[in-house]
Amino acid sequence: MRYHNGPLPYCLDMSSLLEFLLLAAFFASYLWKGIFFATGVLMAGSVVVLGLAYIRTRKLEPLPLTVTILALVLGGATLLLHDPAFIKWKFSIVEWLFGIVFLATNFMNQPLIERMLGKQIKLSAARWKRLNLMWAGFFLLLGSVNVYVLYQYDTADWIKFKVWWSTGAMLVFVLLQAFYMSRHMQMEKAS
Repeated sequence: MRYHNGPLPYCLDMSSLLEFLLLAAFFASYLWKGIFFATGVLMAGSVVVLGLAYIRTRKLEPLPLTVTILALVLGGATLLLHDPAFIKWKFSIVEWLFGIVFLATNFMNQPLIERMLGKQIKLSAARWKRLNLMWAGFFLLLGSVNVYVLYQYDTADWIKFKVWWSTGAMLVFVLLQAFYMSRHMQMEKAS
């Protein structure tokens, strides 16, 4: 997730498009050659995405850098120990990091979601905080569900969860958030 000027916090800007392409490459390489090959593709792709982001902005953002480091460390452990659990844990760790960041900023003057969207959308401080808490809860829940799927299902089912269910959940959540924001923007304009 990037901080950008789009109407939604997770829309198809350049970095989100690259992240989607990386997910597609991971899925296709899993179907073609299995989880260990897909892990290598994810590791290499994460470095490419980080490099392209650096070329575009001339700085290393902490979040993409952290995600890349996690991909390299946990992907490396997956390949070295021949255990896919490590790369599966990456998804939970990243989602929990997102959740913790959203949660922590709720105790600041301006929550993260307001920093991302506040120039385009006007909401009350209480609504921004509520929206920010919803994002924190969503990411913490998604990371926790991943742990359940990781240990209760095989790799093929985990891949389906990672590629289809979690992506679908994100899309539905973003649409619900857009509806929430548009509903409350109208109410606040009327007041």
